[in-house]
Amino acid sequence: MKDSSIEYSSEEKDGILIFKINENRVDSFKSPAFKTELLKLIAAGNSRILIDLSDVDTMDSSGLGALTFGRRQIEEVGGELVICGLQEKVQTLFNIAKLDSIFKLFSTTDEGMEALK
Repeated sequence: MKDSSIEYSSEEKDGILIFKINENRVDSFKSPAFKTELLKLIAAGNSRILIDLSDVDTMDSSGLGALTFGRRQIEEVGGELVICGLQEKVQTLFNIAKLDSIFKLFSTTDEGMEALK
C-alpha cells in the first residue's frame, strides 16, 4: 500500500507562507493529504501562499484539483496563492488543462515572493 501522507516544508517570510512540496509525485495517493495541509494553513490565517513545486516532476489531475480547490478557498478570504518551480512535465500539464491562465506561475521562489508583496 502506498503512503498517502505528503512530505513538505513551510516557512513564513515577510508575511508570505512558502509551502514546498518535498515529493517527486503529487497523485491520487498524495493529493488528499496535500489538500488537507493546504486547507489547515489557510484556516490558520495564512492569506498569501507560495506553493513551490520544484521537486515535483509528476502530477495528475487530482493534484491540479487540490491546487484549484486551495486557490478557491484562499480567494474566499481575500488571499492569494501563487505557484513556482514547475518542472517541464508539470508545466505541460498546466498548459493542457489551461490552468496557466488561472494561476500566477513563476520560475523561482524569489519571483513568486515579489508577486505576493
